[in-house]
This record gives sequence, C-alpha cells and structure tokens, in this order.
Amino acid sequence: MGFTNIDLVKKHILEHELGTVGKENIACRLVGEVPFQLPHMLLVAGSEKVKAKEQNIPVSEAVSFASSDAIQLAHQELIPDTVVVAKDSSLGQIYSENVDYSIHYDDGRLSRIPGGSIPEASTAVIWYLYFRVYAGDADYEIDYGKGQIKRLNSGDIEDGQWVLVDYTVEFALLSDEVVENAIREANQQVLHYIDTSYANSVDQSLVTAETYLAVSVLCNVKAMEAMTQNLASGTGWQAHSISLAWSKMSGVYRSQAYELLDKFRKDPGGLCSPYAAKSTR
Repeated sequence: MGFTNIDLVKKHILEHELGTVGKENIACRLVGEVPFQLPHMLLVAGSEKVKAKEQNIPVSEAVSFASSDAIQLAHQELIPDTVVVAKDSSLGQIYSENVDYSIHYDDGRLSRIPGGSIPEASTAVIWYLYFRVYAGDADYEIDYGKGQIKRLNSGDIEDGQWVLVDYTVEFALLSDEVVENAIREANQQVLHYIDTSYANSVDQSLVTAETYLAVSVLCNVKAMEAMTQNLASGTGWQAHSISLAWSKMSGVYRSQAYELLDKFRKDPGGLCSPYAAKSTR
C-alpha cells in the first residue's frame, strides 16, 4: 500500500513552485532552419519570448505626471540600463532610478516615486531602447520538450541573426508515468525503513515522508537529465550547475523525509518500537 499518490506529489510540486525556473536573455544564433539547442528542455508551452535589439538610437518621449504618478510609455520590452529620465531635453537634471522613479521594463510603465526629485504633476523627458518581440509560428518555432528553437524562412528573423530568448522551465512537466515510478521507488524505501506494523498506517507523517522521497527521486531524474544535456549539447558549466542544483534539492527532500520516518523506524533488535506498539492499540 502506498502512502502518497500522484495527485499529492504533483500538488506539492505545484504549490511550492518546485523547479519552476524563469530564464531570461538566453543568446541564440539562428541559422537557416537548423534547430538551436537551448540549455534546458521541458519548457512551459507559450512561456517564451523571443526578442532582439534592432535600433541604436534611443526613442524620446515627453511625458506628464499631471493626471497620474504612473506613465505608460509607447513601447514595451525596454532594454535594461538604456533608460534615461530627465527634467527636460537639455539633460540639465537627470533623475535616478529607484530613487526618483521606478520602471517595469516588460510592460513599459514608469512611476514617479513620491519623495523623490520629480515634482508632483510635473513633466519629464524619457529616452530608452526597446526590444523587438518576434511571433511564434510566424518568425520561429519551438520544440518545448526538446528545448530547441529554429527560425522560419518566411518570418522576420534574419538568417544568422542573434536573438535573446526568455522562457520558463517547469519541473511539473514530468510525465505521470515518471511520477508514478518515483512513488513506487519511494514506497519501497519507506517500507524497507519502517516497522512492519505501520505498513497500513494512515499517519500523515508517513504520507508526507513518502511524498518527499518521491520528490527526491524526481529531483535526481532532473539532475541526470541536465547531465545528459551537458553531454549531448555541450552546454558545459551551465548544465553542470543545473545538475548540481537538482542533486542538492534531492538531498534536502530526502533528509526531511527520513527525519519524519525516524519515529517509525524498525527496532534494531527486531522488536516493535515503543511508538509502534503504542499506536496500534
């Protein structure tokens, strides 16, 4: 009898956002329609943003804070470290980010910070560069499972062009079959460790411990996957560091699991533990 189940393991993974990693500005050179191998596999479908810098002359906008402290700029996807906010076009007084104003680069929204140097209801001039964002299935295609991207000859990405890719890697995208195998392996570990009197127990600690062990097994799967990527695609230290991170996470979950299992442990002499005897009355 298993103590946990696939729904509990997946619920734990999703609620704790386990392994959900957002990656930004992964540089890719897209040649012809040859797939480019990204450093990760099992990407979240639709999470990607493929972009490129296409201009070197900053856009200039005159804005007013008369009606609101927040300003929506004409463009989104601003390039970090390219924004300049000044009192006027003379650049005689330049304001400081996170002191006088804050900015959301993805949305292209700039907000005056009360107490900063930008007066209430004043005007300002803003200069910035922004990324061009390309369209999936028009400019490029992505194989989310393999983590591969390729340009389309009919799209707007030039042959040989460098682009930057943002995406999310989702641990929960492991197949149900893989999760079920992890649960079976975790259950074998639990049954081998605990006193047999607990084999049919519904104690929540056993449920949690087996869930943690299943997650530990899945983390090892991800560690091996990262090492495979390293060998197959030559992603080098990046894949190696990802593998080490998964291995470390596996160890943490395994340690927590056995802390919970200790009170159910078999007695070294073969007798039922005091805790077990008490719980079976």
